[in-house]
Amino acid sequence: MPSNPIQRKTRNSFLLGMVVMLIIAIIIVVILYITLFKSALTDATTKGNHGTAYAYKLTSAVKSGEELSLSKLELVQLYVDDLPSDYINDPAVAGYKSKLNLQAGTILSSSLIYGNDAEVKNSTRLMEYNMLTLPSTLRAGDYVDVRLMMPSGENYIVLSKKQVKRIQDTTVTFYLTEDEILMMSSAIIENYVMTASDLYVTQYVEAGTQNASTPTYAVSGEVYQLIQSNAQKGFNIEDYAKINDSYNSDLRQTIERELGKYADNRIVNVEQGITKQKEQAMSLYLNGLAGY
Repeated sequence: MPSNPIQRKTRNSFLLGMVVMLIIAIIIVVILYITLFKSALTDATTKGNHGTAYAYKLTSAVKSGEELSLSKLELVQLYVDDLPSDYINDPAVAGYKSKLNLQAGTILSSSLIYGNDAEVKNSTRLMEYNMLTLPSTLRAGDYVDVRLMMPSGENYIVLSKKQVKRIQDTTVTFYLTEDEILMMSSAIIENYVMTASDLYVTQYVEAGTQNASTPTYAVSGEVYQLIQSNAQKGFNIEDYAKINDSYNSDLRQTIERELGKYADNRIVNVEQGITKQKEQAMSLYLNGLAGY
């Protein structure tokens, strides 16, 4: 222990400084604690004043354009201030579709979804096709266009923004109306005639936000006359105006010129195409019976 008066004085001054610093630190901590506690209490009181509300939260991720199901939704109670202004608590949200890719835990709001406007019409049928060239990443639920690429490089949209209902091997399934069925029939036969053409599928990147393409394919004259006749008689053609407005005689003449190059082999090419289509359909059917 220092006996020198100067050393004792220095030690005492040091200890006094430490005590003062400790007191100041305690005061600062207390002030910070009171400030933060008061802020949290104010926030809780404010939220409490605004009340709570129920809203739907996603329990698993959904893709853009995917239909929402109740199995992926959970009704939760939160402070109103923690919810988006357009939050949703209506169970009718099931059946709507997501505009974007959404992660699990997302609180649903009107700005994130859109209505399922794919109305089922009287002529709507479940149609399977096995002659389309499919992308390797295609999955059920995706939205696609069906396009016809000519040997000359010209490219036409036959079907626009159709949802893939099912996919098995090389067979895809869509809901199509009578006019769309006839458009596909015309494009399939002409794809068979032009052996160097390709009838293929393209996927939408963000189906929830991307608008549907405008069909550009002009059906054959025979199919067009059939559509007109059926529409005039009231037979199954609900969207006659769509076909009539999109029909382009100039484009049709371009397609006819390309078809003319295959005039000598037209029937043979179609027969071969139909035969292959039937064989693939039968093989898929038999595999289904066998449980493959």
